[in-house]
Amino acid sequence: MNKAVIPCLLLSAFLGAQQANDSLKSKDIDQVEIIGTRSVIADKSEYVGKIPLKNLENPQVYTGITSRLITQQKIYDLEDVVRYAPGLNKSNDGWAGNIMYGGASFVMRGFSTQIRATNGLASDIALPTDVQNVSRIEVIKGPSATLFGGVVTTYGGLINRVTKQPYKELNVATEASFGSYNFQRVGLDVNLPVNQERTLLSRLNASYTNQGTFMDNGGYVRNVLVAPSFSYQPNDDLKFTVNTEIFSTQTAGKVNAYMFSILPSSVKQYLQQILTGQNVPQANIDHILCQLPTTVKDAFGTNNVNEIGLDRKRSFTNKNMTSGSKGFNINFEAEYRINPQWKSVTAGIFSSGSDEGYESRHIILPNMVEAILTSFPTGQINYGTAGADYMARTSRKYESSVDAHDIQQNFVGDFNIGNLRNRMVIGIDYYHYNGVSNWRNYTGKLFTVPYESIFDVVKINGDNPNYYDFERYAVDKLLQNNQAKKTTYGNNTNIYSAYVNDVLNITESLLFNAGVRYDRFNEKGSYNGVTNTWDGGYNQTAFSPKFGIVYQPVLDKVSLFANYQSGFKNVAGTDENNNSFKPEHAFQWETGVKFAFFKGLFTGNMSYYNIIVNDKVRTDPDNIFFSIQDGTQRSKGFEAELLGNPIPDFNLMVGYAYNDSKMTKADPSIEGLRPAGSGPYNQFNIWGHYHFTKTFLKNMSVGAGINYVGETFVMNQNPDGAFIAPAYSLVSAKISYDDPKYSLGLRANNLLNEEIWTGNWSVTPQMPRQIIASIALKF
Repeated sequence: MNKAVIPCLLLSAFLGAQQANDSLKSKDIDQVEIIGTRSVIADKSEYVGKIPLKNLENPQVYTGITSRLITQQKIYDLEDVVRYAPGLNKSNDGWAGNIMYGGASFVMRGFSTQIRATNGLASDIALPTDVQNVSRIEVIKGPSATLFGGVVTTYGGLINRVTKQPYKELNVATEASFGSYNFQRVGLDVNLPVNQERTLLSRLNASYTNQGTFMDNGGYVRNVLVAPSFSYQPNDDLKFTVNTEIFSTQTAGKVNAYMFSILPSSVKQYLQQILTGQNVPQANIDHILCQLPTTVKDAFGTNNVNEIGLDRKRSFTNKNMTSGSKGFNINFEAEYRINPQWKSVTAGIFSSGSDEGYESRHIILPNMVEAILTSFPTGQINYGTAGADYMARTSRKYESSVDAHDIQQNFVGDFNIGNLRNRMVIGIDYYHYNGVSNWRNYTGKLFTVPYESIFDVVKINGDNPNYYDFERYAVDKLLQNNQAKKTTYGNNTNIYSAYVNDVLNITESLLFNAGVRYDRFNEKGSYNGVTNTWDGGYNQTAFSPKFGIVYQPVLDKVSLFANYQSGFKNVAGTDENNNSFKPEHAFQWETGVKFAFFKGLFTGNMSYYNIIVNDKVRTDPDNIFFSIQDGTQRSKGFEAELLGNPIPDFNLMVGYAYNDSKMTKADPSIEGLRPAGSGPYNQFNIWGHYHFTKTFLKNMSVGAGINYVGETFVMNQNPDGAFIAPAYSLVSAKISYDDPKYSLGLRANNLLNEEIWTGNWSVTPQMPRQIIASIALKF
């Protein structure tokens, strides 16, 4: 960022203030807002139902985390924000610097999801993770394809990022923070009325973040975000808004994952092929294979990730293994009041990005791999001792580009038919996505056997003479000498949709909600320049209905609700008879209660849900070279959330979630099991915050929270068994002094310094204890 930008913005803001109105009243904004009894969770949303609807009127469960909570907790990254939505936890870090596949993954109601929606629109690229331009995060539970389609919502729900908007008063706020592991960040928020009538408004949010690593290679992640936004309202009936985001990420020395891809079952299959190819009699093969370890615990000596023996501080990767991405979003909205009952909302988002770099991953090897390969030439195969003393270092080089846009036209009505109130949205949606990703890899050796993408094999602990050999120049040399294999992935997708949803008040206390979506999916596939053709194209049609009922026995205080919601996922391919697959479909029924007592000082919800996914593609048991579409998966559970102000100036958040997921009809390797990546059975979170308004501690604030995540299955399949990432309790705390004009803060992340691993078929170590100090100023 140009160093002259901030002084110029500040000067422009102050000059604009004098020209606009010297008597503008001060308005607290996110950076230095003082939190008293105001709620940190939103009680209504126009995006969740695409119509203005209070939480108590909505039969769907969602959590709207406001910028007040972000400011209160001194949080700077979206990954930390969403931890306080019950039932949501991080499962993967994502691929460093990758605009197509990057971004952290989360688990919600047993299914993986990412932050892929902005202001209610699909933005299917890796989005900025800094909170500088975030007004609210909406965690919307359950399959929600009726209003959001199948692009950004999974069967567990979706996460919608709501950006900051201009308002009518002048405010300038800036914040600087620094902390352990070379954390450095600056943020700027300038809101400026452009004309005296305050019909033309502008706002600029910008941030720069550097986060070092806790590993030994001096790696880092650097993010830059510049987000100008504008609004123009020429009259009471018409308003235009434009929000833009320009962002980039640079990563150095990032270890994407420690993988568990070489398991006893895969070793057995590989050994079977080798022995059969050498014409070894089947009786002898059976005798050899019967001695092979059959479970993860037998082969690795443990099924607990913490007991493998990985040193979290050893990176095994050079800092010059870099990657980077650049992206751009422009989001527009035109709202026109047609008459007192109807308005038109035309909205769109255009996203593009590109990236390039190196991906590095490490494969944990059971000792039997080395033992088999070294003993095989002797004719006397042995399997060594249980354990994992080695890892294989792998790498690929990639580059990709993405262009996507989502355009919606909604007509939103609030009208009566007789005495019955209707709130309705009628919409059409066009989504386009074009992404191309090129990957280059080479053939290395797994001990003595040729193996794709493997750079070398090193010891997990102890001396490693070749520890520093894994770096970009050596990788480039291998790519050149091995005539690198290039693999291209791509999607060229167009989706045409129409939907309608109506909320009908039978009485003031009884509401019915019904809607349906029609979705026409067209996948053109990937372009093949050699043959000048497109490969992998297909078309599918899907319908997605939803129903809900809300009854408020105590109006605006207690809401009993039930819903039936659906989702879908487009699936490519054909079966043995060349019949094209149809979309997967998920159906959820849910029932529960929402409440808001003591003038909204205590709010919350409790619900039970059951999700069934049908038409999952699995291997054909009668012909393993083909697939059939008859698989099913079930996910059910309970969630509860309580938000309150038990005493003045004290905020309390409590959440609990239980989830039971199972593959009820699937390939034998996973049937009857909890899927890997479905998260823990149990989660719990609590956050308490107190702001002193009296005594000598006036303007001081203290807060602390715990996020408990139960043990999760990193992998889980027959006959290998499961790798387990143990349960953990992530404790955070903060203390601050909050004056209307400035704020001083100190935050501790992972206060107990727990060794935390997250992952799905791989694991990544999470940040140890980190202390961050901050100062925020408001002019």
